[in-house]
Amino acid sequence: MPVRLPSLATTLLVLLLGCGGSDPGLQDGGGGGGTTVSGSVVDQFGQPVGSRTVLIGTASTTTDAFGAFTLSGISTPYDVVILEPAPAKLATLYSQLTRTNPRLLDPFAAPQTPRTGVVGGGIVGGDPLPSSSGTITGVSFGASQTSASRSDVTSTPYTLNVGWYGPTAITGAVHGLQWTRDGNGTVTGYLNHGVTTGVTIANQGTVTNANLMLAAVLPASVSVNATAPTGHQIVERDVFVTFDDGAYFAVSADALDAGVLSVPVPDGIGARADVTIGATTSDELSYSIAQLFNLSPGTSGAALALPTPAVLTAPANGASGVDTSTDLVWTPVPSGVHALNLSGAGNDPIFVIFSSGSRARIPDLSSRGLGLPAGHPYDAVLTVIGPYANLDAFVETGVIPPQGPGFQTGTLSGFTTR
Repeated sequence: MPVRLPSLATTLLVLLLGCGGSDPGLQDGGGGGGTTVSGSVVDQFGQPVGSRTVLIGTASTTTDAFGAFTLSGISTPYDVVILEPAPAKLATLYSQLTRTNPRLLDPFAAPQTPRTGVVGGGIVGGDPLPSSSGTITGVSFGASQTSASRSDVTSTPYTLNVGWYGPTAITGAVHGLQWTRDGNGTVTGYLNHGVTTGVTIANQGTVTNANLMLAAVLPASVSVNATAPTGHQIVERDVFVTFDDGAYFAVSADALDAGVLSVPVPDGIGARADVTIGATTSDELSYSIAQLFNLSPGTSGAALALPTPAVLTAPANGASGVDTSTDLVWTPVPSGVHALNLSGAGNDPIFVIFSSGSRARIPDLSSRGLGLPAGHPYDAVLTVIGPYANLDAFVETGVIPPQGPGFQTGTLSGFTTR
């Protein structure tokens, strides 16, 4: 199932809260208290992840088949480490949590196999298929149990593969939409729309009678005024037409370096617009993405400020002598959860650090076979997503919404270990 957020850089979701305050504790925190932590480990779709070692202080356990774990005698705030099963050398650290029932995202967990089905039917009305040059016809299925599936179609009857997690059958709606784009990929107009509700798809099942009757739609528009951070230029401008049932269409995608975006949207069919703007530096070592959701037709001049990316200030890019006693310090993004991904080469351990401040240290996991190798180069990718009140707010669910976060930034640097 797709996540709509465009990705301008690789992001493992290592989250660090960017709200200032006191420095976080180091990775030995959490032991010697009277609190019981009963949480779970999940993948990117919120599905349980079993057989993961969970460490808090000197206490350890393994997640069960439901991803659940319980550790007692914990003091808050606490640090929790998730270790992948051997022989993988992958560690995820959440630092200075206070929530006693966290849902912890394991960024290394491979997604489980979803339930799947096929929906199809005839398309009547609208422009004939295949569409003429510059005209796109798409279908999309939306339901509460899926992050939506969509595809462009060139013939009738159409077929659409649908994936979801959870129940053995889901009920939703199929939408069909026809729109036009110019040579830049910018949407220029809408021709027809149709919807069929009450479509039930069973796991491994096929529906062939979800027929669509397309009819003309009324035009409206939305406009957005976007500002990029200093030193960044806009490189992508995406528009999605969305519906309350979760169906969506990626109707516009251009790379124009223009902060003012004014595009048509369909009116009178219950649709709204999501707008995504992305910017990078010329060397592509820093990027910033921001989104506006649920813009009603007729919205004019909506402001979208892309945040200035967080930057790792210590150690300096290219520094050497880094070890588990080195403070890693960065400039925070307000209302952001900061993610630090540290990766070497070959069989070097990879560390994903979740922290509640603007600094952290690499955890000393040498006793677990994940010692930091000496004299090895490491890449440091610092990603920020938001808005979130704090790290505890993120681990309330442990997953990012299907449409992506409100903003995301990223920067790349590197160092050499001691």
